[in-house]
This record gives sequence, C-alpha cells and structure tokens, in this order.
Amino acid sequence: MPDEDPRRVRSGYLAFLLGWAEKDPYQTPPGGPVHQDRALVDAAIPNRGDESRVSESPVATVSADPVGLDPTPNEYHDGPGVPDESRAVRVALPDYEAPPGALIAAGTDEEGTEYVLEDEPDAEPLVDPRYDSEDRNWVRYRSHWGGFLRLLGVAVIIFFLLTTIRGRIYGWIDEQIVPAGPIGEPVIFTVGNGEAVNQIATNLDNAGVIGNATVFRHWLRCDGPNGGEITISGFLRCDVDSSFEAGEYALFENMPYVDVNNILNLGPIPEVYYNFTIPEGLRVAETIDLMTAQNPQFDRDEIAAALNNPAYVSKFLPEDIGQFSWFEGLLFPATYDVAEDDLRDEARFIQRMSNTFDERFSALLNEVGRDPVIDELALTDYQIITIASLIEEEARVDVDRPQMARVMYNRLLRGEPLGVDASVYYALNKSFTEGLTASDLRVDSPYNTRLNTGIPPTPIAAPGEAALRAALQPDPDPELLFWARTDHGGVDGAHTFTTNIDDHNAAVAVCRSLGYCG
Repeated sequence: MPDEDPRRVRSGYLAFLLGWAEKDPYQTPPGGPVHQDRALVDAAIPNRGDESRVSESPVATVSADPVGLDPTPNEYHDGPGVPDESRAVRVALPDYEAPPGALIAAGTDEEGTEYVLEDEPDAEPLVDPRYDSEDRNWVRYRSHWGGFLRLLGVAVIIFFLLTTIRGRIYGWIDEQIVPAGPIGEPVIFTVGNGEAVNQIATNLDNAGVIGNATVFRHWLRCDGPNGGEITISGFLRCDVDSSFEAGEYALFENMPYVDVNNILNLGPIPEVYYNFTIPEGLRVAETIDLMTAQNPQFDRDEIAAALNNPAYVSKFLPEDIGQFSWFEGLLFPATYDVAEDDLRDEARFIQRMSNTFDERFSALLNEVGRDPVIDELALTDYQIITIASLIEEEARVDVDRPQMARVMYNRLLRGEPLGVDASVYYALNKSFTEGLTASDLRVDSPYNTRLNTGIPPTPIAAPGEAALRAALQPDPDPELLFWARTDHGGVDGAHTFTTNIDDHNAAVAVCRSLGYCG
C-alpha cells in the first residue's frame, strides 16, 4: 500500500481532538491564490534532486508581510539594501518539499500580501499571537499539545457528568430509604399467607408506607433481614432472600425502610383469643344456647344458617339422615380458642367443631380399632357414634363407660331393647332434671329404647372422647346385661352392673333408696 500523501486533507472529530493538520499545502490562501513559479524553485534550491535534504513532514507556518517594504537586516538581507541571494528567495514551494532551515516566499495575492513558508524546526513560528477578525493575515496556530488538552477536557467533562448523575441517583435512593417529612397516619398492614416479598413490597407502596416498591425490594436483597446500602457495584451481588410471617402489622405512612423492616421481622400483632367451652353430652339446641351465651356476638339466625349448610357436615353422616339431625352428636365437645376477628363468624365455629369431630374420631379408629362384637353386629361408624352418645348421657364416671357399652352390645346380640332412659328424654325433648313418668316411658318414638329394639336412628347428644373410646373398646364380659345407679363403692354417680334380673332388682332398690330411680 503506498505511503499516504502528505498533501491529503485530514478532517473529522479524531483529527480535531488530536490536533492533526486539516489544510492541504496546496489550498488557496486567504485573500486569493498565490503566484508560484516552479522554475524559480528548481533554480534556487541547490541539489534539488537530493531527497535526503528534503523534510518529509515539516510543519510550516504561514506569515504575511506587505509587498514593497524592504526586508530588515539579518532577515532577508546581509545589509541594508543588499539582498542575501542565498536566503532571499521569492518562490512558491509546497510545504512538504521545503528544505530544512529555509525561509521561502510562497508568493503574493491580488492585494499585494506576501506569504512566506518557514521550515526551521527550532525557530519560533512567525505568527501573530493576537487574534484580529479584521486582520486577513492572521493564521491560527495549533500547538503540539492541542489534541491532548482536548482529550483531557472531554474526560473531565465526562467525569463531572457521571459524578453528578451518580450523586443524583444516590440522593434519590437515600430519600426513598429515609423519606423526608414526619411519620404519617397509622396503617394496619396485612401479609397474606404465602405472599412473596415482591408482592409485600408492592402492597406497602400502595398503602403509602414506603415510597417505592422497587427500591425497597433491592434494599432488602442487599443485606437480608436487616436491609442494606445500595451501591452500583454491590447491587449486582445482592441476592439475599427475605420472608415475613403472615398476619397483621401496625405500621405508619412515610416510614424509613429500616423501621418497616424491623417491625415486619418482629412478626404480626399477636391475636387476641377467647376461649369457649362446649361440654360433652349437649344436644344441638343446647349447643346453640351455650354459643350465644358465651359469645353475645354470635347470632342465632347465622348459626341456624350454618347448621343448614351441607358443606359443614361430618364425613361420618349417612346420606339418609334428615336435615334436622345433620349435626346431632357430630359437633365435638371441647374448649375452643376463637380469634377476636372470628367472634362474628358463626359458620367458621360450626365448621371447626365438625372438623374436629372427624379428626378425633378418625384418630380413635386408627388407635383403638373396632371390637370384634362390632363386626359381629355389622354396625356402621355412625351407629357406633350413636352408642357413644347413649353412653355419654348415662355414665357419670369413666370406669362405667366400657361396661355400659358391653351391656348394650350384649342386648343387641340377644335382640332385646337397650332400655336406656336417656333416649326417652331425647324423644320427649326433656331435661334430666324433669324426670320421667310411666306415660313417658310408653311414648311412641324410634328413640324410645324401652319399647324398640335396635339402635336409635341418630345420636342423642355429643359424645366425648372417653365415650367414643368405650364404644369402640367395650368391656370384654359377655354376660353383662343390666346397670343401675347405686353410687357403687362410694363413688358418686357410679353404677352397679349385673348379669341377671335378680341382682338387677336388688341394685334398683338401692337406686330408689338414693332417689335416682322412680
């Protein structure tokens, strides 16, 4: 590839920054063309053909002197009026062909201005350092350091701009992390179950607790549960995960991030709970009365609506049971803690009792199993629950329950009526304090176990865990057939169990003497 022509015009941003020459040596000078005589050039320069004496890349400065003035001594003449023939050459010569150390006249323009080329590397440039827009002889001079200084200036400007932008970004971020102004109004903020930090940050922003959800998320990621300082270099390494417990939090509007984070890390506001006790042996109607008595915020109509909702019934309820008896015996008696927010939620409480019954009875089935007599009688789980409800109403002490279960199973095996007075009370909708009359014992009802054989169609009350366990695991004595309350062994409410009618009649006499039997 041939060498670049030194006469070629250099232009563009790079030439401007580096201070390269942008003018062609042959370019027309200001004020008009230069009159050149190439023949004079060849005659004036000794050894014109010696290329070793020609500067390959001289830097020339164009100067101007008015034509007609005599050159001063030591400049163009050896003395006044005597020209120095070796130096006073009036020719036009391209800059790149000028011999070193020569002052060469480039010619004159139409207005009589003379142009001289200087090709002496160590000489001071023949330029006027003062700029005059009216002076057509002034030529701009580019110093050797011009390009470097421009680059340095651009670098300083870029650095200043980057520093300013960075400061403004960090300042804005700091205003989000610690907002200006006072703390705002209280906000009860709720974190839902399973909500991610991104959603929580968005909800905080919507609630006015923080000013920017994106900054809050990145602030958390930069230092985990304690938050951290966001930096441009450190941001790429921020990967700490945070999580917050579901619940309600007491926050305020316009809070600093660190305060928000500290409150969220402490966990939600502790819920206030109220305890309600549903004892064993209650009918559904009695359970409703107790619910409204213990919690006046419960509404009877809402309770009734929940009891008519098939979505809340026990999984042990057969399909052929009437709606009135859906929950009889299937609401587990226990002490329940109810959150303050649920004091008006009757359906939730009903569903909770029903679900608790299913859980507890299922656990007993897995733990105890079914006695062989149950399989022998081919009883369903619902019928076992009904037997347990009869035990719950009759028994006063734990030791009597397994024996009562055995008596009822033995009578079922013999095809005899169960003879449980508690079922007659249920048929008549009477309380145990009222007592039974002879006519009561003859009431026509499927719940009258004195007249009808088999098991009542539904439970008569809510059995507790002890009664359910006894129904699943009865006493092993296959001969037990009767019981009567005698405060046996000096234990209040204990019964005497017998295997024949004579012993039973004797026990009944004791029962009557104590006022328990009519």
